Amino acid sequence: MAKKLRGTTIDEKKHAVILEVAMKVFAEQGFRSADVESIAELASVGKGTVYRYFGSKEELFLAVSQHCNMNAAEFFSREYSINEDGTVSTKGQGEPNALTVLRAIAVAYAEFYKRNPSAVEIMLQERAEFRDARVPAHLRFRAEHRKRQDNFLRRAMAAGEIREVDVAQATNAYADLLFGCVVNGVLEGNKSKLVTRMQCAVDLFLHGLAPQEGV
Repeated sequence: MAKKLRGTTIDEKKHAVILEVAMKVFAEQGFRSADVESIAELASVGKGTVYRYFGSKEELFLAVSQHCNMNAAEFFSREYSINEDGTVSTKGQGEPNALTVLRAIAVAYAEFYKRNPSAVEIMLQERAEFRDARVPAHLRFRAEHRKRQDNFLRRAMAAGEIREVDVAQATNAYADLLFGCVVNGVLEGNKSKLVTRMQCAVDLFLHGLAPQEGV
């Protein structure tokens, strides 16, 4: 299937291949060292095709960053998807407990980056190379989904599934936990243990360290 982009008809499969190849090259070599011609050769297309689709090396990199976030979002929502009003869509029966959803999303987050560690490198490079030009894609993604997460937590509090806390602070803490756990795990070279690391971290987040009253 083909679609229009910048007035140019593109082949979606070829477009996707270029993004996947570019992600690996940028992750391994860094934005500044990566060569568009090498990316084109590895993607089995002409250098001119890359520029027709993406315009420049900078735009290619930013498209890769957006591509990573879209793939991640799709992966996270395979089991549970939080809707705009805070309700949850699931492949199972009924609406699951809030703690179940939060844990499942966190584990899916870790699983995605375990399978796609290059995406972590792209996040870090985007911040380093374009810090004065744009808000990083992963932060834009977080902002775009902020209302859903906030509403989800409000519903969970109203249902008595989690205790009453500041919603904004809880959303920030949860997002920071996921991001920090994945980035540190990948940078430490322990991506194979990323899911276990996330499971431990999110369980501590959800259940706390303080002893329960009466125990």
